[in-house]
Amino acid sequence: MPSDRADTAARRHAKRLYEAVHAVTDTGRSTNAAARELGLDWRTVRKYARATNWHKCVRRTRPRWPTSLDLYLEYLRLRWEEGEHSATALHPEVVAKGNRGHYHRVKLAVAPLRRGLPIDTPRERPPSPREGHLLDHHRSLPTRPARLRTGCNGYSCTARS
Repeated sequence: MPSDRADTAARRHAKRLYEAVHAVTDTGRSTNAAARELGLDWRTVRKYARATNWHKCVRRTRPRWPTSLDLYLEYLRLRWEEGEHSATALHPEVVAKGNRGHYHRVKLAVAPLRRGLPIDTPRERPPSPREGHLLDHHRSLPTRPARLRTGCNGYSCTARS
């Protein structure tokens, strides 16, 4: 695996678990016996035992979806550096600037700052399947016969009396 990745608690934990599971399972013990001995769920033991190296067991972080607050992240960072550390106070400020988002979104945005981490950077929204060539492809597909579109079964569409 690339060595440029940060040494995080999750990576250290995955490495320790991988080594512990393999120390037990490589001696021939079953997954259930290893799970009992290590105090882990058998599914966790199975996952680590099947992995070829500990890197495969590290959870991958999903990319953050863009939010309506992305335009205001720099403002929030600046206000944080000025000493305003209350999401309750910051929320009305971004609302006054035009954001219509909820307080909870502001609270989540400043959470990394509380831990001394940088504020998340906005990411580009992936292309929508309703835009561009995918929509053109959908329009080029043949339409279903009217009988199938209306839900008729081929016999009679009249209501029974």
